[in-house]
Amino acid sequence: MKQMQEKKDDFQSRKELCLSKRDRSSAGRIDPKAVEICAAINERKEYYTTSSCAGRCFLYSGDGVKAHHHFVVKNETKEEETFGYNNNNDNENDNNNNFEISKNGDPMNDNIIHHNEAEIFRQPSGLGFFHRFRVNHDVIRDEIRYFDLNTLDPDREDSFDPSGGGDPVRTVAQYDYKQNLLPPNNDNHENDDAASGGIIHGPFEVIQQNNPEKFKCIPQQPIWLRFEPFILHVMCRSLSAAQALMNAARPAFKNVGLTSWKHGFGRYIVAIWGDEGLDLPLTTPNQTMKCIYQGQETWLKDLLNERHFRNWKKIERFVQAVRVMPQHVDDDDDDDDDDATTTFQEDDNDNENSVIVPKRFDVVGDIAILHSIPEDKQIYNNLFEMGNMLLKRNKHIKVVVVRSNNLTGTERSPGEEGMKIIAGVQRSPLITSHMEYGIKCVVDLNHTFFSPRMGPERLRICQQVARGERILALFCGVGMDAMQIVSRTEATVLAIELNPIAHQCALRGLRMLAHNKAVKCPNAVERLSFLHGDALEIMSGLEPKSFDRILAPRPKEGNMDGDLGMGDAGVEFLRALLPLMKDQGECHWYDFAADWEFPDCNRTKRTIEGVCKEFGMQMEVIHVAKVGSVAKRQLRVCMDFRVRVP
Repeated sequence: MKQMQEKKDDFQSRKELCLSKRDRSSAGRIDPKAVEICAAINERKEYYTTSSCAGRCFLYSGDGVKAHHHFVVKNETKEEETFGYNNNNDNENDNNNNFEISKNGDPMNDNIIHHNEAEIFRQPSGLGFFHRFRVNHDVIRDEIRYFDLNTLDPDREDSFDPSGGGDPVRTVAQYDYKQNLLPPNNDNHENDDAASGGIIHGPFEVIQQNNPEKFKCIPQQPIWLRFEPFILHVMCRSLSAAQALMNAARPAFKNVGLTSWKHGFGRYIVAIWGDEGLDLPLTTPNQTMKCIYQGQETWLKDLLNERHFRNWKKIERFVQAVRVMPQHVDDDDDDDDDDATTTFQEDDNDNENSVIVPKRFDVVGDIAILHSIPEDKQIYNNLFEMGNMLLKRNKHIKVVVVRSNNLTGTERSPGEEGMKIIAGVQRSPLITSHMEYGIKCVVDLNHTFFSPRMGPERLRICQQVARGERILALFCGVGMDAMQIVSRTEATVLAIELNPIAHQCALRGLRMLAHNKAVKCPNAVERLSFLHGDALEIMSGLEPKSFDRILAPRPKEGNMDGDLGMGDAGVEFLRALLPLMKDQGECHWYDFAADWEFPDCNRTKRTIEGVCKEFGMQMEVIHVAKVGSVAKRQLRVCMDFRVRVP
């Protein structure tokens, strides 16, 4: 039993580490159409997603193989040139300066020459060249613009249109129409053309300005149209869990299989991918700039959009199949997870000294929190023994408290008398520093609201943020949501909080963030601003249509919220935040619903649609997430929606 628990703990640690890593994709976020299936899988304790793509179309030139590039290498000891192979996938050997290069370009060839990176001129050789542009994860809306190949040439400044109406997601380096072969003296693949010293001519040629002899021109090549279907990789905790996931996926996707496994180590990777692929040449080798389907752009659009719709329908079927999976799919799963209490013993040989302690409790920093005083008189009499047992079992816990009242008011805090210390050191006020996925925040448990159970939800939001976004975080509390975003993405965040104590905690957390080595994104502190004040008043003074994303985790209005409530469901906040959103902007709107309303949450959807119509906007629901439970059969949900601004 102990070995099995260690195995589960190890899987959970690897899951948290994987999901907390910075997204290295070109958009820097999960595709909007893949958010729901990734969330449904990551909600389950047996799985976590490692990579995903909801399906996309794009134009490209070259051999169509993204995973590798070939370079011409000049050997100083020999006069001939050899072709090099470089695997561009992220792995543990990324920082190795030595390359193993085959003479014939075959990475499996035994006859290997070792070259230092400085010896590689990285000349485009014509082999392995792959140039992708106009990447689009949505349907084609303007086919004339998208299939106009003349607008790909940057020399035509009056008509240059690299996106062609592609992805609406705003992001730095979103469209990888820039050349993927950079000069050897530039290690930053995200710098602009001027910094790299070269001029990028789309799929046509690369000219090195500083040293024309170092780069040759890439020959003009035909342009192709490709559609890549849905693909997902999932790590599973056990073989039985992997089998259950494959059974859930097969009714929608036929290409399902176990691609990697390490028996006994909880490392079973299931790959799921669609079969809606398409590869179609748009030009010929003799006329690389003339589309052979001129006048048939609508037909091309229909080919792609039909595949998008079929692909998304399959994803929806997969989501439904995952949601109805049995609660326990592991052979070694415990069946007593629903028990509210468990029994620990001071002495294994003395059952009379057993102490009943809650099986579920929150840990914030070094403080353990029991959320209610037990009604059972016997348990209440053993409250202090219960706290001492928790201290004994968890060495990092220094204080055990029990909450003695409900969270009330706009601050949603228990107050000075709301927390009773039952074990550990006496501390007043109850202030601690809490770490979540490597990011620390300061929490005053007496005067602020903070829940460690919202950690997965904060991570889910981070995974949807694209590079370069401008984000407004309302009701930010102690600032953990905002600090997670700037630490893991290249976004700029403006965070607003009314509670003065929570605002001070956020500022202290910001100072800690400046010295946090776990932060991988540069200038995180400079990209985050905290404002103290009423959200409605501050939003009235902000520039309209200036935010790509808005987080609105509004507080619960007591009995006025929910399916039986008579409140306005936060309409006043919706009326204030919607004018601030850009076209195609996204909002994460938190609401409260009964369990029978989830996952459709039509009442919440009607509320949002009604306010959007007041401003002439259209809204599209991306995903509805279950965030937590606020009472019996009462849920806290988050509706992610996108708006179209006239």
